[in-house]
Amino acid sequence: MAMLPRLGWLAAAAGVCVWLAVSEAGRPGTALVLAAALVAVPLLLPRGGLLWSLPALAPLLGAIALAPLFVAVAGLASTAWRRAGVAAAGFAWLAVAEIATGRELLFGAPDGTAARAAWKGSAVDAAREALWPLLSSPVLAPGLVWAGFAVLLGVALRGRWAFVDALAAAAWVVALVLVHSALGDLLAPTTELSQARGAVAGAVLGGLVAITVTLLAPPVRYGPGEPALP
Repeated sequence: MAMLPRLGWLAAAAGVCVWLAVSEAGRPGTALVLAAALVAVPLLLPRGGLLWSLPALAPLLGAIALAPLFVAVAGLASTAWRRAGVAAAGFAWLAVAEIATGRELLFGAPDGTAARAAWKGSAVDAAREALWPLLSSPVLAPGLVWAGFAVLLGVALRGRWAFVDALAAAAWVVALVLVHSALGDLLAPTTELSQARGAVAGAVLGGLVAITVTLLAPPVRYGPGEPALP
């Protein structure tokens, strides 16, 4: 039974990609780019089938200039591996959404990325003009930072003393803002934006969400003989 959510998700994902590739609309390029985002999820969360749809929230938050909030959402997962996996997968979805929509959701698409109209009808063009600029530049580096901060948040907030948790959350917010600023300087030569869109608002709101959830529902700590949630 535990496999059913994963099998259903994989079947739905494959069905959408096949439909895009072979339907009358004829968008094999779009299908390839979507498949790249989809395949990252089970690779990063092999046993977290119930979390596989969560990374889609990252580009939605990016659309309202709150992308860094997703790091805090990922930090609420049950284990360190899942926190890291959700955060990294969310950033992958965000990066792919930027090249697919042409919108700046965090730093924007890397230089050399063509508009969707140029590659949506050809998988070869999509690989060359959409995915290759993404994979050959440091644009995916923030995904590692997101993963690290998601893991750190789960460690920092223990749910025991509200004052200590509040200080830890505040420090986490400041660090996340500063790191996004540093990433902006690093990526400026290769991306559309030199500073992360929504870095401050997303981090602050993320810290508030994390501390609120932690205080209302303290995290469960599993012993060596206790299984984590699937």
